Amino acid sequence: MNKTQEQLEKLREVAEASLTKTDELQKVLAQIEALMSREEIQKVSQKNK
Repeated sequence: MNKTQEQLEKLREVAEASLTKTDELQKVLAQIEALMSREEIQKVSQKNK
């Protein structure tokens, strides 16, 4: 395989992975953000007691 073809193959793999994982990634990021928010709320609640 020549260098250009190898580069194109790598770019195609990256593009495919990013397309299939975009929705999953958004869901995971939303879950992480929600978890962090909950933890922060709990910390504030404990400090106010």
